[in-house]
Amino acid sequence: MEARRLRDGLPFRRIALVLSGGGALGAYEVGVLKVLERLGIAPSFVAGVSVGAINAVGWLAHGRRTAPLESLWRRLRGSNVGLHWMTLSLRAAGTFAGTLAVLEIVLTLAGSRELSGAHWIWKKSSGRLDTWSTQLDLIGWAVTALVGLGVVLFARRIESWMARSAATGDPSRQRTVLARIVLGLAAMHALVWVMGWPWPHRFSAALILALGFVWLASGAGRLGILTRRLAFGLMPETGGRGLWSGVARRRVLQRLVNEGDPRRLVDGGTRLAIGALAVDSGRVTHFINWQQPSAEFVGRVETDLGEILPLRTADEVVRAAVASSAIPGIFEPERIDGRDFVDAGGFSNQPLHVAIANDADAVLVALLTPSRSPTQTAPPSDLVGLAGRLLELANWRDMQTELRELPAGWAQGGRPARVVVIEPLRVLPGTVLGFDPASAGPLIELGEQDAWRTLEEAGWLEGPADEPSA
Repeated sequence: MEARRLRDGLPFRRIALVLSGGGALGAYEVGVLKVLERLGIAPSFVAGVSVGAINAVGWLAHGRRTAPLESLWRRLRGSNVGLHWMTLSLRAAGTFAGTLAVLEIVLTLAGSRELSGAHWIWKKSSGRLDTWSTQLDLIGWAVTALVGLGVVLFARRIESWMARSAATGDPSRQRTVLARIVLGLAAMHALVWVMGWPWPHRFSAALILALGFVWLASGAGRLGILTRRLAFGLMPETGGRGLWSGVARRRVLQRLVNEGDPRRLVDGGTRLAIGALAVDSGRVTHFINWQQPSAEFVGRVETDLGEILPLRTADEVVRAAVASSAIPGIFEPERIDGRDFVDAGGFSNQPLHVAIANDADAVLVALLTPSRSPTQTAPPSDLVGLAGRLLELANWRDMQTELRELPAGWAQGGRPARVVVIEPLRVLPGTVLGFDPASAGPLIELGEQDAWRTLEEAGWLEGPADEPSA
């Protein structure tokens, strides 16, 4: 059977490629890139966001050869890109165990009648008094359990009451009252600790510690900031700004680039734009690999609340791609020249307007979620399902906005079409964080199949259809 090929006389000379984000689903784009390589389509401009930026950088570093990128995806696991779930579990367990151990040490010293001042000063010791203290401890914890149950049952009412109290109350006065309560409890605890009277020693010490921590964390000064940082700092690796750092992703991408030719990323052969969200300004920053962009190009991007930052070296390109793939909450922001950047997928996941602003006369777009109007589905059953659904909706809304703002004469439907959207027919199998070699293969094959089908429907191909390459 004759192989499919580009139609003769294809009128486009400045073809742009847009690779959208979607985490582990990005293996689908590798299948799309395989088809472009086989057809000999060499885009003059490539825009990538999140995993699309990773794929774009790896593809261009290897001279638009897809085999090295495909090889990486077929062995890529979550641990390779820094998703150390077991490490997270172990660190969480270790943090809990260490915190509990320190708490128990403090409670043993401050909450034990046997080690109280009365024991050392007055030599008081009585099994009957110890029994009373233990019973009082049990009563205190039983009351705490009942209060906790009440909080669970009446949480909404308590929230409403707290909201009204916060709206009418004076925070500084409330903090003063809390300080007095803590000091009063501490004084009472110290008195019975020295005198050796029956008292719920451990419960009292735990309550004082908990209220004291709340008081410290509620402060606006340096001590309050340090206390809050201590609480957030219990998160692994990143001081509370994400679960993991970007070191692993940077190493993977740097190794892939070094196996190719890093000079291809900045030699001017193919223009590259990498999208990331600037945390300081709220603008979508488009890192570009060429110097001195035209004033018209910069102006058109800035009109859409974006900004342009030129890159000079291949290392800077790699760092920009790592920043573009820093999923908020999962990975810590990537710092470039003193500024923090994160994944812009929720704001501009398929920046057609950037490609068009760079004078493209046709755009190929690879999507990882269907762009058709979302159908009514059953409510997501868990947090991961909800996150995936929200990503699907955000991408759909963003894509519809991009299509509605196309220049005159760019409307889809002509043959050959100026805008070709290569997308799955239905939601792709897998999840955004499900990096697994077993999932990558099927996703790559789906990307190939959809690319052949879409390019043929768009009028870019001629000749009979054959099977996609293996």
